[in-house]
Amino acid sequence: MTRITHIIAGLTVTAAYIGVSGSHAPINTVPLLLTGMVGGVLPDIDLVLGDSRKKNTIWKHRGIAHTLLFLAVCIFGIIYLKGRYIHYDINLKPEITVFTLAFLSHLFLDSLTMEGVPFLYPITKKGFCLHLFRVGTIQEYGLVTLPLLAVLIALVLNFVPKADIYALTHNQYFIRKFL
Repeated sequence: MTRITHIIAGLTVTAAYIGVSGSHAPINTVPLLLTGMVGGVLPDIDLVLGDSRKKNTIWKHRGIAHTLLFLAVCIFGIIYLKGRYIHYDINLKPEITVFTLAFLSHLFLDSLTMEGVPFLYPITKKGFCLHLFRVGTIQEYGLVTLPLLAVLIALVLNFVPKADIYALTHNQYFIRKFL
């Protein structure tokens, strides 16, 4: 899947979580949406860290970063960093939940393509794939990206506070919240 599809999927599962959980207090919404975006694209960090010319490296595309093991390492890393560097009481449960859902949406969407995803690496290197379409084709955009975008718009309009939508669209969120 393309980056835009993963971003939209991460935002969609985040907006759904916000709607279901009732976590749509203005202070929580935008950090959750940003967490969903990061979780939705983080497995593709292997494109930055890896060398696509070498097939046997650990950071090859759709390698270790596209596994449940990498998700667990990320979650434990978040918990460790919170304990180590954040010295006040903060509940990261919504952020960890959103991050996990967005990360899993990435793995699920990539499993729809021809290349597949090795969910259970290092137990098995065999990738799981449904062979529905190739990345970046009209089928991806028509069957996945546009429907996800429609659902995202509906969820955001129903569950995200209007003040935060305005702030996000006018680049005022960080100015308004942090200065």
